[in-house]
Amino acid sequence: MPFSFAAVNKTSKAFFEAERRYNYTTPKTFLELIKLYKSVLTKKRKESQEAIDRLENGLNKLHKTQGEVDVLVENARAMALEVEQKVANANIFAEQVGVEKEKVNAENESAKVEADKCAVIAKEVSEKQASCERDLAAAEPLVAQAEAALDTLNKKDLGETKSLKKPPPGVDDITAVVIILLEGNPKDKSWGAAQKLMNNVDKFLERLRGYKAVIDQGQVAKKTVEACRSYLELPHFNKEIIYNKSRAAAGLCEWAINIVKYYDVVSEVEPKRQELAAANAKLQEANTLLAAVQQKVAELNAKVEELEKQFNAAVEDKEAAIKESERCQLKLQLANRLINALASEGERWAKTVETLRANYDVLTGDMLLAAAFVSYAGPFTSKFRAGLIKEWIKFLSDKGAPMTEGIKDPLSLLVDNAIVASWVRQGLPSDPTSVQNGTILTNSERWPLMMDPQLQGIVWIKERESKNNLQVIRMGADNMTVVMERAIEAGHSVLIENMGESIDAVLNPVITRSTFKKGRNMYVKIGDKDVEYNKNFRLFLHTKLSNPHYPPEIQAETTLINFTVTEQGLEDQLLALVVNKERPDLEETKTQLIIQNTEFTIKLKQLEDELLYKLSTAEGDITEDVALIESLEESKRVATEISEKVVEARDTEVAINDSRNKYRPVAERGAMLFFLLNSLNKIHAFYQYSLNAFVTVFSRGLDLAPGGPKKKETVTLRQLQKRVSGNAEDFNEVIKKAKRQSSNTGGRMSKRTTAQSGFTAGVNPSMTGETIAEEEEETDMTPDQLEVRIGNLLDTCTFTVFNYTRRGLFDRDKLIVLTLLTFQIMLREGKIDAAEYDALCKGARSPAPPPITDDLSRWMNEGQWAAVDALAAVPGFGSLSKDLEKNSDEWYNWSNNEAPERATMPGDWGRMNDFKQLLLLRSLRPDRVTNALQRFCESIMGARYVNQDAFSPQAVVEESSSATPIFFILFPGYSPSKEIEQYARKVGKTVETGNLTLISMGQGQEGPAEAVLDKYMKEGGWVFLDNVHLMQGWIPRLERKLEYAAENAHKDFRCFFSAEPINGAPHAKIIPESILQTCIKISNEPPSDMKSNMRRAFAAFTPEAEDRLSTMTKKNAYKGILFGLCFYHSLLLGRKKFGTGIGTGSGSGLGFCRNYSFNMGDLTTCGDVLINYLEAYEHIPWDDLRYMFGEVFYGGHITDNMDRRCCTTYLQVLIRPEILPGGQLADASSWTTPQLDLAPGFKAPLPTSFDALHEYIENSLPAESPVVYGMHPNAELSLLTSLGETLFKTITLVSGGGAGSSGGGGAGEAAVRSALKDYMERLPEPFVMLEIEQRIKEKTPYVVVALQEATRMNALLDEMRRSMEELQLGLDGALNMSDKMEALAKGIATNTVPALWMTMMSTRIQEVFSLLGWYQDVLKRYEQLAAWTAGNLVTPNSVWLSGLFNPKAFLTAVMQTYARANKLPLDVMMFVTEVTTKTVEQVTEPAPLGCYVHGCVLEGARWDKEEGVLKDSLPNELHQALPVIMVKPVTTEQYSLEGYYECPVYTNMQRANVYSPIVSMFTMKTVDPSHKWTLASVAILLQDDLAS
Repeated sequence: MPFSFAAVNKTSKAFFEAERRYNYTTPKTFLELIKLYKSVLTKKRKESQEAIDRLENGLNKLHKTQGEVDVLVENARAMALEVEQKVANANIFAEQVGVEKEKVNAENESAKVEADKCAVIAKEVSEKQASCERDLAAAEPLVAQAEAALDTLNKKDLGETKSLKKPPPGVDDITAVVIILLEGNPKDKSWGAAQKLMNNVDKFLERLRGYKAVIDQGQVAKKTVEACRSYLELPHFNKEIIYNKSRAAAGLCEWAINIVKYYDVVSEVEPKRQELAAANAKLQEANTLLAAVQQKVAELNAKVEELEKQFNAAVEDKEAAIKESERCQLKLQLANRLINALASEGERWAKTVETLRANYDVLTGDMLLAAAFVSYAGPFTSKFRAGLIKEWIKFLSDKGAPMTEGIKDPLSLLVDNAIVASWVRQGLPSDPTSVQNGTILTNSERWPLMMDPQLQGIVWIKERESKNNLQVIRMGADNMTVVMERAIEAGHSVLIENMGESIDAVLNPVITRSTFKKGRNMYVKIGDKDVEYNKNFRLFLHTKLSNPHYPPEIQAETTLINFTVTEQGLEDQLLALVVNKERPDLEETKTQLIIQNTEFTIKLKQLEDELLYKLSTAEGDITEDVALIESLEESKRVATEISEKVVEARDTEVAINDSRNKYRPVAERGAMLFFLLNSLNKIHAFYQYSLNAFVTVFSRGLDLAPGGPKKKETVTLRQLQKRVSGNAEDFNEVIKKAKRQSSNTGGRMSKRTTAQSGFTAGVNPSMTGETIAEEEEETDMTPDQLEVRIGNLLDTCTFTVFNYTRRGLFDRDKLIVLTLLTFQIMLREGKIDAAEYDALCKGARSPAPPPITDDLSRWMNEGQWAAVDALAAVPGFGSLSKDLEKNSDEWYNWSNNEAPERATMPGDWGRMNDFKQLLLLRSLRPDRVTNALQRFCESIMGARYVNQDAFSPQAVVEESSSATPIFFILFPGYSPSKEIEQYARKVGKTVETGNLTLISMGQGQEGPAEAVLDKYMKEGGWVFLDNVHLMQGWIPRLERKLEYAAENAHKDFRCFFSAEPINGAPHAKIIPESILQTCIKISNEPPSDMKSNMRRAFAAFTPEAEDRLSTMTKKNAYKGILFGLCFYHSLLLGRKKFGTGIGTGSGSGLGFCRNYSFNMGDLTTCGDVLINYLEAYEHIPWDDLRYMFGEVFYGGHITDNMDRRCCTTYLQVLIRPEILPGGQLADASSWTTPQLDLAPGFKAPLPTSFDALHEYIENSLPAESPVVYGMHPNAELSLLTSLGETLFKTITLVSGGGAGSSGGGGAGEAAVRSALKDYMERLPEPFVMLEIEQRIKEKTPYVVVALQEATRMNALLDEMRRSMEELQLGLDGALNMSDKMEALAKGIATNTVPALWMTMMSTRIQEVFSLLGWYQDVLKRYEQLAAWTAGNLVTPNSVWLSGLFNPKAFLTAVMQTYARANKLPLDVMMFVTEVTTKTVEQVTEPAPLGCYVHGCVLEGARWDKEEGVLKDSLPNELHQALPVIMVKPVTTEQYSLEGYYECPVYTNMQRANVYSPIVSMFTMKTVDPSHKWTLASVAILLQDDLAS
């Protein structure tokens, strides 16, 4: 694990160097690896064990079945005999049961007769019983009334009544009836008898209540009741009447009446009761007879039942025997079927079990590799991933870790073909890198963060997670937290798309998976809210940025996955696009074959899993499970059928691929073009291109190829990918179609009859408005015709893409991109050698070339000779140096040619191919390389690649759509909005009609801009947003609106916008990447020559401006000075092309030391100042004007003193009285030609009128050359040389510079070790400062400088030795490689000075030496210091000024020494320099005054040794080595610049630098005015860049 961590750190550095992509590893990353390893190992072990158990279970059941077959055969024979015996026994029982059943049937008939009789009697009894019960039911109310009457009686009432001596009238009659009923009609019915009867009230009441029962029992005589009737008929025998006399008597009265009535009813029912009793007796007799009969029948039935049971048992036994026999036969049959069906599977399963068991033992190492891959490989491209995997596998193998033998790819450990096939069906590209990305995403425990600029990964995720209710949101959206909370609770998936380089803080707990337990559930905090965490929740992070820079904390908590399309993957996709256009039938068949194969792969896996599952989960004896065996047979049959189809489909697909691959060169060219475009962002941030935009342009190029199909179908890669997710057609039909199509070895050709002809490739007739009437018929192509067609496709698609790209490039980059394109095509076609190409790009120079001959030195400098010596190492150039010496004159003539690239090289060299001649040209005439490259590219690619058509708004608008914004890059003096407004008017879009809006963006314009965008997106219209770079805070809102417009805008909506690049900051993110990727970029850069600048400058002023002046004199003066001012403005703009120091990539400060953004605002403001000053003063204030122009307005931009001196010198030369005509300014007739030459041969014009001045600009300006700017013609050589160097540096940067290796092994490490050993052996020992200081007799300023230099040299040597020893230990494996060690190794490998060593240089400059050259320089510095600090520390006779760490200190020491000797204050000291005629070897003694210095070179002029003055440079001589210079101290009074040019001294050609803008100022004798050398940028350099 630590090794993988260190390896990733190492690869990340190489990755950054090659791709400029950031990847961080932190301790958290390492801990996540450990966690993932434990998880994936546990999971894989479980899966492997389950697979082993499942397979073994299936195998065991197969083996068991095989062992049971023989037993089943014997059992079947025995079972057959047993069945025969049981069948005979069953037949005997059947006869006995039949006899007994007949007896039972007869008895059953008798029993039935008796049962019928009983039924009749029972019916009669039932009817009589019902009648009695009805009569009795009618009497029940009477009883109830009687009892109710009794309820009215109570002891008190009865006691009171009983105590009466004489009852009330009528009461005695009632008691008489009671006595009759209770006592049976006695003689004594008197009141006394009544009192006696009621003596015991309770008993009396009880007798009354029990009287009903007596009646029911028939114990009441009829006569007793009849004796009561006379009483009952008495009028007062009534409850109501008697109640008033006695309540007790009333109750007895009511009882008596009702009880008598009850008796009457009962008396009527009694006969019926008697009849019922007789009937019941008869019924009982009949039932007794029936029971006897039934008992007999039951006995017979029991006997029969017993026989039937015995019979049924015999039958069942027989049936069971038969069934068992059949089961045994079926089991035998099924067992054989099972064995036959799964015999082959059993063999394979057995092998699989062995493999799984073997793999189980090596899971420890395999899963370590897999976990490292998932944890670390995501951010890298395929090349770096392969390097990491190879390095990890090697390490694990070397350490003896248990691993699968021969493993090369961890994917096989994590996914199978079925899973990959399902991903492809869901929309994931099928190339290896995409499959790796899918594997990382699905196996990582951290949330994935997808870098997906081509939007291919997000399409897959949306399809894959749709079943999980995927929620798509954006970072920072209003509903982000709400959606996130709901998804986390519900366990849904969330995709955060198009995020930037930061994550909203509120999501940190989710990103870091910071869950906590509360109760039984897990929660996560979002803001202030605790959200219940569902374990099914999944989060996906996505960005469209092609190269985002995520900080370590984000990369530690997420798994960064690089979904950027690979070149091979894109090639396959583009091949589908090309074939779909050329042979749609072929592509459709190919798609169907892919669908069939993926479906087959998935189905086979499902069938095998299903088969194993059924077999392993089957319970009991599987040979008896018919459904299972039939299902297994069917699964096996389908699997076999599918396997056969897979073989057939794959064979057919091979044939189809052969036909498709005929178009592969076009797809390969397309992929190369896209990756070329994709790498241009290393040049400038504006160069961003989306895959969708590229495919649109590429498709247009295919459509423009002559001879293709007429039908131009627009299909995107996404649409082609979706086809793979479609439904499968009939397999047999697909195979038939495929075989028919693959038999056609060529393609299809359109045979056309065209009314219009002659249009060339690359021109879309629809854009020219021409109508083409044609008929088309498709015919099969011959191989020759197909070859021509492929050539046409390559030609048109390449040019269309290049033209689309070129339109958005800065002028300085157009040749670079064309050169890259040309070389890439030639390299891939094998037309140029890779080693030669590498030599051309590097332009190496030998650090120690042999001495140059005198004959060659007259026309060749040391730098050229060093380049020639290095070129000799390239095969084919070994004899170059000897040939140069042998034929020096011929080579001199060729080299001295103005355009040597057009001239024939001497001897056999002229017969070399053009590319090899480029190598020679770069070595001998590097200034002509750019011109030669242009000619070379034109000859290879064609003239149209070099000559660009003028910008056409019509063509751009026709290419655009509502989804395609148009971006204009702003340049000084260029206003694209005016061009668009003019064209818009032609097509009916105007501000007046409301369908065109032009907005100059600035503070407060956000609202109006958004309102217009919203309106036009709905209704249609054009909007131009100018200067959007001023609205950095608002641009993200513009980005979102344009994204919305791409999907929903009106078809007539168009958005134009413009922005200005930042000078010196090509990688500044001014415009969001997503906008740059989709927009059409227009870089309509205005020409930078003098005439173009003058046109634009003078066009900024109108004749109306002079009306502000009061007199004709002032008006004429205004026009004359204004012309000079415009010329001054044009000079400043044009001078920039000769170099602006560090920051622009040109590497030269010949034009200016720094880059300045002079603009039209400066010019127009100066024009206003000119009018004001002329009007305010009677005489022209020349000094004031020069000051205002040079120090205030233009000078406000300037930060470097030498640049300020240059600009003010221009004004001193131009803005002076001689610029105006002689004579009276008010009287044009008195004028004479102005005496001032604005440039050599270019007089100041007569200020007659603005029109005349415009005409003068057009007709009289001299040709463009450095002379116009006051510079020597050699300045153009310097410019061209710098441009050439910049071009090749950029090409190296864009193409990766050969970097990108994932390790330091092999030949590269061997070379580093060898060079490291050499450097360490040659490194001198540090100075012993204590010993040196002990030898000091007097600490003079020179001695102090020597000590300071020695101290700094020691610091450098110590650091070099320490770092090299540390690197040696790192290479030996004794130490882990650190960042500094990696940087040093890289510097040694690439021959560049490591930054670690450069920081020890006090100059802190951008190093121009190679490492070899720099190392030699350090050794020479050491030699000078060793001589200086030896003995008594005597200052050398001549000091090598370039070899000092701090040359300023030495120059100060010169003045200090003189000041001390003459007892002068240092602040009155200065120094002058005098160039001697001596070489350093001729200096044998110290200077008489001051000190001698040497090692300087002169740029911009030459030193005439004979005359001892500055002179113009010789042709082609850019740098001249100066003789020894004497630095002579003087006082300020003695200091004079009369006859001298104050020459700046710089470290190198880059001149100005943040840390050391200038070393010093030397005085150089001159007979010419010093301003000549100022304008020519003459300077002394301590390092000769061109010789380095």
